[in-house]
Amino acid sequence: MLMTMVALIAANMMVQTPEKTSGRELFADPAFQRGFVLTAASHPAPKVELGVLETTATSNGAAPAWRMPQWATRELLEPGRCIDMGAGKWSVENRAKRVMVERSAEGATGLWLEVHGDFEYAAHMRTAGEPWAHLLIEQRFDKSVFLKDCNALTFSMEARIPFCKAAPWSEGKRDPGLHTAQVSAFWTVHNVTKGNPDCGEMIWFGIPFFDARHPVPPAYYAVDSGKADASGKFICMLDGNRFWKEPTGNGTWQKLDTDMLPLLREALTLAQERGYLKNTQYEDLAVDTFNLGWEIPGPYDAAFEMRGLSMRGAEKHS
Repeated sequence: MLMTMVALIAANMMVQTPEKTSGRELFADPAFQRGFVLTAASHPAPKVELGVLETTATSNGAAPAWRMPQWATRELLEPGRCIDMGAGKWSVENRAKRVMVERSAEGATGLWLEVHGDFEYAAHMRTAGEPWAHLLIEQRFDKSVFLKDCNALTFSMEARIPFCKAAPWSEGKRDPGLHTAQVSAFWTVHNVTKGNPDCGEMIWFGIPFFDARHPVPPAYYAVDSGKADASGKFICMLDGNRFWKEPTGNGTWQKLDTDMLPLLREALTLAQERGYLKNTQYEDLAVDTFNLGWEIPGPYDAAFEMRGLSMRGAEKHS
């Protein structure tokens, strides 16, 4: 179905940066002081959550706000404490991945997520329907963020790709429809109005950062599928050219600071044009969860580094 004129115009505009970040911080523990709850490699495992990966000193024994999914990996990170490397850095790694938290003297916190796709795929090219390696951070908000109550919903971070290289043995074998390495930020957006026919239904809303197949990731509108535990829900990934001014894999730091509210209005329109959330108004929507990091359905060794992660909500009555 063709996009509406409003959506078409929006798709060709660079997203405007808010002049000032305001409102209450919505991410719990954005500095990752309380560590991460590590997942198993798959949902059907007897124990999906393995335990806590501690970064720096766990804050007074408080439970982590973040989970670290490591779906479809060949080698799991195990619960325990990261190694203190000095100079404000804490790190843990195995043959499949590396995670590092870095806290600067100014108080800013950075996170490094590295996946060793060469090891993960072990000279095997993934085929259609097979799962793929993930290394993500994710959080469920303590309270759903009701869009109707917000004047602004500002997401910001700085990020870069230090390296991304395909395994030499994969040359001439990679299929762009099956094999890549990509980083995106995703939110689940639900209809929360009781009695509405769409109540409980959701879409995935995404802002892309990197895709090994493209200088800047393009828009992507599709149903979440491709593996047995896929959600079957609509994915609305906006065009990366609206957020990033240069190729995102060039190793340089790039900054994002954007109000999500107009983008979420647009996402609802795009979903409805494709037959989803047909009974939903913008005022019915709330944001429930967030995730960010690597999905690597191809044999790539790659690292993602980010800092200053924040999501702030400015309430209408404030």
